[in-house]
Amino acid sequence: MNHKPIWFIGQLPEELCDKAVEEFMLVPAKAASMGEDGSHSDNSHRNTTVRFIPPSHWLTGDLRSFGEGANKECGWDYAISGNENIQFAEYAVGQHYGWHVDNFPLGYQKVDRKVTVVTLLSDPADYEGGDLFVRLYQDYKPELKKGSVIAFPSILEHMVTPVTKGVRYSATMWINGPCFR
Repeated sequence: MNHKPIWFIGQLPEELCDKAVEEFMLVPAKAASMGEDGSHSDNSHRNTTVRFIPPSHWLTGDLRSFGEGANKECGWDYAISGNENIQFAEYAVGQHYGWHVDNFPLGYQKVDRKVTVVTLLSDPADYEGGDLFVRLYQDYKPELKKGSVIAFPSILEHMVTPVTKGVRYSATMWINGPCFR
């Protein structure tokens, strides 16, 4: 039986990661919290600091290419038409993001998120915890290093465990397309 991979991993040069972090830190930060009940009044489910990067940023093209390549190479063959702005996430000690999916039908959108593209911008030696897990029948922990780019279907559950030491930086982009039918 020929199984298709559930994710695609690529690599950005480390110096580009450092350049991106330096530039992204200049963008105003926002707290991203979410309680277990979906409210934004507590941080039991999600506690991160995020910055949204303008679509004209040079990293947008790289992440879009990884997402489109994953869509083809992994055989997902989603109809894709665009992408959202990069979300730069900073996870300090105690920050995390519980199990979630990135595609949530809201009914009023004309597109759905199809492919999630995450880039680890930190060296794992600079922090502890902050592990990315992706779930498909069981939990997978991809081995990521600084500059690793992982792309997977946005319908897959995933999470980032609490950081226990240091700071973890990542950049996420969602590739979207016509609503699923």
